[in-house]
Amino acid sequence: MGARPTVSGVSEPKQQRSRDSFAKVRAAVLQLLHERGTGQFSLAEVSARAEVSIGSIYGRVSGKAELLRVVQNQEFDRLDAETEERVGSAGAGAATFERATAQVVIAYAEILHENRDLLSPFFLLGVEDVDVRERGRRSGDAGRRVFLRAVLSSAEEHRIEVSTEQAHWAFEIFYSLCVRYLGLGVTATASPHDAYDWPELLERLSHTVYLTISAE
Repeated sequence: MGARPTVSGVSEPKQQRSRDSFAKVRAAVLQLLHERGTGQFSLAEVSARAEVSIGSIYGRVSGKAELLRVVQNQEFDRLDAETEERVGSAGAGAATFERATAQVVIAYAEILHENRDLLSPFFLLGVEDVDVRERGRRSGDAGRRVFLRAVLSSAEEHRIEVSTEQAHWAFEIFYSLCVRYLGLGVTATASPHDAYDWPELLERLSHTVYLTISAE
């Protein structure tokens, strides 16, 4: 019996093969981004790594720029969902507001740390690609909202008066220091071998954010 056609007239097995093939392409792009730290690779390299013909790749995207945007959208959607899940509830139930703040800071910082090799190339690509930059900005704004909501909810839980302005400023300090430490987008500014190791940085960041938020 032949494959049952879908509404589009394309057989289901063929669609699945197409999906599997493009998944290999996306995986190859991610591998190359991790290895190079930039978007400096060719579609020919992607094709060879994925074992998918360049013609098949062009059947899905118009070129390398669009392929990178597709991968960014997929990965940043994942990061947005992960940030909502891990940061949004990080401070709930903590014994003190200081501990709640630390849990929120650590949860967000760990996501940035774990995904550094993904984020850094897109920071660089966004310098010249408006679409990449805008997608990154949307994720950054979404992450800020989750961070602020988590901190302000914890403040309310512990009956601590915290202004939105203080929370915003605390986020800016936190994010700027993380970006510098991890060297996101500008590897020359990375300082993972600077005066602080990662656990110490997290401790100092948490304390700094708490003091900033709690300042009268």
